[in-house]
Amino acid sequence: MRRKYLLQILFWLFVAGVMSQNGTAQAANVYRVNRYGELTYYSGSPSVTIRSDTSAIYDHAFDGVRTTRFSVSSGNPYFKSIGGVLYSKDGTLLLRCPTEKTGSVTIPSTVKKISAGAFKDCSKLSRVFIPDSVNVIGEGCFENCSALHSARISGRLDKIPDDCFEGCSSMTSIVIPASVHEIGDSAFNRCQSLKNVSLPDSVKSCGSRVFAECVELTTVRVSKNMDTIGSRSFQNCTSLKTVSNTGGIEDIGNRAFYNCVNLQTMNFSDKLDRIGWQAFRNCVALGTVLIPRKTERIDKDAFMGAASRFVVDGSNPNYASTNGMLMSESKETLIQAPVMEKGSLKIPNGTKRISSNALVNGQYSSISLPEGITEIYKRQFKNCDKLKTIYLPASLMNIRGSGYDSYDLGLNSLEKIAVPKGNTAYQSVDGAVYTADGKAMVFYPYGRKGSLRLPDACKKIGGQMQENKLSSISVSSKNKYFTSVHGVLYDLRGKKIKCFPMNKKTYKIPKTLKSIDYLNRVKEDMKCKAIQVASGNKTFYSKGGVVFEKGSHTLAFYPTKKKGSYKVPVSTRYIDSRAFKEAHYLTALTITKNVSRSGGTTYYFDRCRNLKKIDVKQGELNYISMSFSGCNKLKNISFPSNIMTTDLWGLPEGVTIRGWQNTQAKESAERAKGKFVSLGTIPPVITGGRVKKIIDKYQLSWNASRGASGYQVYTVYNTIADLKGSGNTTCFIKDIYEYDTIYIRAYRIVKGKKVYGKAKAVSI
Repeated sequence: MRRKYLLQILFWLFVAGVMSQNGTAQAANVYRVNRYGELTYYSGSPSVTIRSDTSAIYDHAFDGVRTTRFSVSSGNPYFKSIGGVLYSKDGTLLLRCPTEKTGSVTIPSTVKKISAGAFKDCSKLSRVFIPDSVNVIGEGCFENCSALHSARISGRLDKIPDDCFEGCSSMTSIVIPASVHEIGDSAFNRCQSLKNVSLPDSVKSCGSRVFAECVELTTVRVSKNMDTIGSRSFQNCTSLKTVSNTGGIEDIGNRAFYNCVNLQTMNFSDKLDRIGWQAFRNCVALGTVLIPRKTERIDKDAFMGAASRFVVDGSNPNYASTNGMLMSESKETLIQAPVMEKGSLKIPNGTKRISSNALVNGQYSSISLPEGITEIYKRQFKNCDKLKTIYLPASLMNIRGSGYDSYDLGLNSLEKIAVPKGNTAYQSVDGAVYTADGKAMVFYPYGRKGSLRLPDACKKIGGQMQENKLSSISVSSKNKYFTSVHGVLYDLRGKKIKCFPMNKKTYKIPKTLKSIDYLNRVKEDMKCKAIQVASGNKTFYSKGGVVFEKGSHTLAFYPTKKKGSYKVPVSTRYIDSRAFKEAHYLTALTITKNVSRSGGTTYYFDRCRNLKKIDVKQGELNYISMSFSGCNKLKNISFPSNIMTTDLWGLPEGVTIRGWQNTQAKESAERAKGKFVSLGTIPPVITGGRVKKIIDKYQLSWNASRGASGYQVYTVYNTIADLKGSGNTTCFIKDIYEYDTIYIRAYRIVKGKKVYGKAKAVSI
């Protein structure tokens, strides 16, 4: 029997040795060949041997494998290896280069074709020399060769295929030989170091995204024999300034120059027929755009957010221009305003329609709409962030988009929207637009400062005033729907806030207010350093400018601009989960002993960007949950021994947590890649926890814990009993069904303070 066990031990030692030699972390080799002799899938060793039963290799057979070398079995008649690179037996086809190949590669002059993806993901390869013997390169041949800075292309190549050099982010220049007639889709996409491109006149076509995301590209010369610039060809080429030799271009594809923010000039030839959708969107540096006489089609938003002036050839039968604006041939529709032009924009008389994005991103200080316009959408003014005044016509009957606010529209400078007295649908009061009867606010000037007075008939303002710059909002005593107290707008009975002026720096909650939910919704933009509460208010009271709920003694609202450190009053029983959210100037917080957990409360400290320290005192809290999104300055948190579980989210890296061994404080510090400072070791967990019913009560009992000064019986919400003495190990409870889980733990007195042990959950 003893010999049998000895043999088993020796066997497993042998297996362990083999695994150690082969590397236990390395995946097992998988080599799949289908019935046609094609290698379809490979995983395992980076040094690959092509077996004798393999006659072909699938394009994606080695995807995801970081290969170091290819070799060929001696019995294989189809392949060979030179310097670890895989070729066909006759040397005319290069199939695979190992992805870990470093430095430069010179392809032999016997090679006539390079397979698709042959050099894909060779991220350490710096240079490739392709001889003139090569006349075909497969798709994605050099894709993601991120270190490749130089490639000499064969002079016999007719086509640069799709994805050929995509993701070659180190390539600074490329010389395309005169033999090339076609360049495929995404051929140079994401070549982020490429600075200049000159296409030889042999090139007749380029695919979509051919130079997209080439962020360093500054100049491009296109071929005189090209008639199309493909869709997204130069999308996000943010450094591109000049495109030359465009005399043969008849079609500019969708988003061809999208977001080319430095493109200054673009010369269109007389042959230009179409400009595609968003072709020049966000080309903010584009100056004067000349539309030639033969252009038949300018697609929607072709120049959205671009150009400082439009001039249309007088003989063009499809389009016209007036005062630098691109118009329809009849001049009844404004197609695109020159949004980079500054100052005042006066849309010409006779205009009846404005295209949806014709004004978007405009740099104007004022816009005047002509008589004849009957309908507008607020979003037509989107991101006109310098716009101060809008002049509406008497003919306007519909303003669409009542749900928008300043964040949606970006109209943060808009101070006034003027409506002439002759308009029968709307009126303007204090620069805001209302329905003609004054009952509903329709369009609010989001940049208005100072005070605003509502019409006497107004009963609806919606949510568009939520982000305002006002210091006061008033309404007369004749208004039947709102009341104003010290510049704050309430419902008529004063029980709910309807709009708070965000530039108001002091605020006193009136005695009638019952809800501060509105303040929590707009807290981030409030300017108050302190909030007071009228003495007659039955719902709230304040201490030191902080708002509390009566009855429950809940800390409900900490002002956004209140500076410095703060210690929660000892009278506080609960803290609202949102109380400290957006407290931008809070630097340190102390949570005192009488604070208890309320339900599943998580304390949110989101965007408390100056918070450096939190100190939780020993007391009622046995569990704590906190969220710290945006608290990048937080350095120190301290937890007492009675908080066993610390559920912390969004901790900044490097935070120091002071706590006790065998609690979750140490784990929280480790997750944040921070430091744990031990305050000591807590007592061990108690044993023998049990429940027994005696007549009409339930008895909890447990074994005495050596060295204990007493025991605590509690739930996650409150303490049930605190028992002194190590031998006091029973506790009576009237009804166990009131509790989800009951915990028992020992404590000992250290320097006059209780140090709690690890809790034991008692099954009930």
